[in-house]
Amino acid sequence: MKRQIGVWVDAQLWSAYRELCDRDRVRPAEPIEAFVGFVVRSGSASAALNMFRAMGEAEAESFEAYARVLLDWYKGGKYWVYVTDEDEAPVKFLLLEALKKVRDKALRQEIEETLKAGK
Repeated sequence: MKRQIGVWVDAQLWSAYRELCDRDRVRPAEPIEAFVGFVVRSGSASAALNMFRAMGEAEAESFEAYARVLLDWYKGGKYWVYVTDEDEAPVKFLLLEALKKVRDKALRQEIEETLKAGK
């Protein structure tokens, strides 16, 4: 038996969530139901929340490591990198894209200054 419930969510957050669900072709309730089920199976809402936060932090740290490697390559004169077995991409473009996701302010600033300098 299903039951409709009311949950208050920030309007902008909900809009972005709906766009993701539309893109992924899932009903907005599906991920929420799966999340609630996961929390119940884990036996602790706070433990599940801490796990999700840790996963997000780990993802950010690994992405920043990726950005640091790209920056080192670019500074060392490597301007193209293989992204598949056959295709190359410009490191400068990959760094520019990385700026959107890097959380570390100092790393973001270093990337920005390097790209502006054209080195």
